[in-house]
Amino acid sequence: MHLVAVVGPEPELEAVLRNHVDSKRRFHFHPVPPGPIKKILDSLPSLDFAGALVFDEAMQKGAFPHVSRSSLDAQEAEAVDTVTVTQGGLIGEYNHGRALSAALRQEGWDAREAKAVVVGSNPLARAVARDLSSIGVAQLTVLGENRPEAEAILGGLAASTITIARASNDPLGRAYLEQADLLVRVEPKFEIPDDVLGPHLTVVDLGPEAVSKLRGQALRLGSMTLNLRDIQGHHIALALKHILGGDITPGPFLEALHKI
Repeated sequence: MHLVAVVGPEPELEAVLRNHVDSKRRFHFHPVPPGPIKKILDSLPSLDFAGALVFDEAMQKGAFPHVSRSSLDAQEAEAVDTVTVTQGGLIGEYNHGRALSAALRQEGWDAREAKAVVVGSNPLARAVARDLSSIGVAQLTVLGENRPEAEAILGGLAASTITIARASNDPLGRAYLEQADLLVRVEPKFEIPDDVLGPHLTVVDLGPEAVSKLRGQALRLGSMTLNLRDIQGHHIALALKHILGGDITPGPFLEALHKI
């Protein structure tokens, strides 16, 4: 059985992972005490950990300089949420963008010809934008703190994706929200007008609340919605695939997380 370190989760998530029992006895989650991220990562090989899941955003940023190699997603985000221990050193991945697209695929959402709006301009917004572009959305708008930050999120995406960058308070932003098939709010500080919502719009809200005001209103209007726990369940499964290999399904994690 492989040991997998859990770094920086909030208490409810830590309890879920600590109590998780893999039916095939392939891995065991072990939350590690708080401390400097470099010290935690340096200790993984000597303590016989197979890898680590890093949940705290600041620690994800702090982990990036301390891995031997990193994926393109991790390099673009300058953050690491998954660490694999190998004989050649530590390998860092950033799986949050792929976790979101995996959750959407599981719900049957089709990216072809879709118009998506991402609200936020942090590293997670960049990962989400990159993955939505890679799965084929036709138009991708980022509404950020300001236009330069939004433009930075959109650099280097697939040439087939029409990209639009606006500040969140730009009056044109509302028009893009009204046209959207998918809304991903990465940062909950940004308010979304209720009257742009409707059953045509899939809403992903990555704030800490299970049912935020935005998600609650979307549900009442008949939208398909996902929250942070949905993305975390898929993130955990993807991270374990990187660390352990083999087929790891998100179902058990999603079931446990939705009970929080």
